[in-house]
Amino acid sequence: MPKNITRRSAIKTMVAGGAGIIAANSILNSCAGKPKQKQSTYVPVEKTSGTIVTRDWEGIGTVSLLGLGCMRFPRVKGEKNVIDQAQVNEMVDYALAHGINYFDTAPAYGPSETATGIALSRYPRESYYIATKMSNRPGDTVEQAQAMFENSLKCLQTEYVDFMLLHGTSGDDFNARFKDNGVLDYLYQMKEEGKIRHIGFSFHGSNDAFAGLLALPYKWDFVQIQMNYFDWKDMPLWGSEDLKCDAETLYTMLAERNIPAVIMEPIRGGALANVNDSIRERFEAVRPDLSPAGMALSFVASFPGVMCVLSGMSNMDQMKENIDTFRDFVPLTKADNEMLFDVARLMKENTLIGCTGCSYCMPCPNGVNIPGNFKVYDTCSNELNLPVPEGEHNKEYKQKRKIFLNRYNKGLQDSEKADMCVGCNVCVSKCPQHIRIPQQLSRIADLVKQLDA
Repeated sequence: MPKNITRRSAIKTMVAGGAGIIAANSILNSCAGKPKQKQSTYVPVEKTSGTIVTRDWEGIGTVSLLGLGCMRFPRVKGEKNVIDQAQVNEMVDYALAHGINYFDTAPAYGPSETATGIALSRYPRESYYIATKMSNRPGDTVEQAQAMFENSLKCLQTEYVDFMLLHGTSGDDFNARFKDNGVLDYLYQMKEEGKIRHIGFSFHGSNDAFAGLLALPYKWDFVQIQMNYFDWKDMPLWGSEDLKCDAETLYTMLAERNIPAVIMEPIRGGALANVNDSIRERFEAVRPDLSPAGMALSFVASFPGVMCVLSGMSNMDQMKENIDTFRDFVPLTKADNEMLFDVARLMKENTLIGCTGCSYCMPCPNGVNIPGNFKVYDTCSNELNLPVPEGEHNKEYKQKRKIFLNRYNKGLQDSEKADMCVGCNVCVSKCPQHIRIPQQLSRIADLVKQLDA
């Protein structure tokens, strides 16, 4: 999988029956035989520095608050689907040496299960937890599910998995994927036989669908949800703008039932690690010890019902930074959280076009100064100064309106402004950032029109 793919995108592909989920026969072939790489027993390094914070859970044990998401393992340079096993081994060694004991993978993550098994099998089995998933599709049989699970055990080089998740259910697909075909009954049978220790599900759906799943007559030992400060009050769903979903409600429902929460997308696919300068300055003013990624991770980790926060680390630098956050973990305060919610609001209001100013799109046949228009927009966005005409026209809005219009009118001639674009699309193929230039110019023109009204 490409490094920048999100978990949500992977699951969307899976449910649609795309290449992310491999048919049972193909999965069986993916780990056939012993790995060609020579196996060796790793001697753990002495834990000379502090390990990360852990939490004890009744019926489960001691779990590290930070877990390693194994979907974004580093790839061999030039080979998208070949995992760099040497780097993975090094990362797993470092993770275990510093207290991480929760490792999350899935059949849908390509060769991830195999790489995870190679790295972890060098350690005593009781020293780590493995979470994997039933990544089946609607219409798959229980026999296919059995083949998938047995193959997971083979890939992971283990006789049991600690955490088995029903992968990426939205609620609507629950019966077709897990109940009517007997898959869930089979998984509970595997739990009775000791091949699965704990059963839960990962969720991508509405608040109502989540409540419905929790009301079913099954014992959910844990549940994995998407949670971050950006999605706390409102979480967009695929093509379902009419359905309500928010992380606050999902987490609260779990906490009320004493079901441990495992958190995915705490940094929202990396988006919350790459914030603009103004937001970074706000973070540094209250928590100078934390990076933007550290702020995002600390937000979700501060909730007592969270068992483990997953981070899809793809290199050692990310690993070290995240471990530093959890080694000296200080929960965020209520005031910190309110600041983050305000940042989320500003981020939603201040989207970036992403123009680098290379001018490859120029000259415009109609005389529009494309980079100049985008520079005004992105500069205001980066400073959190984009006015929102649809919102309250208060003092803050009036100040932002003044800043934007002053820059726009003084920086551009009338003949260069966005409303002069005729949508000829000559510029589109020239843009190395693949920006939909006419559409973005139209947005700017509409904004200026509303601000001038």
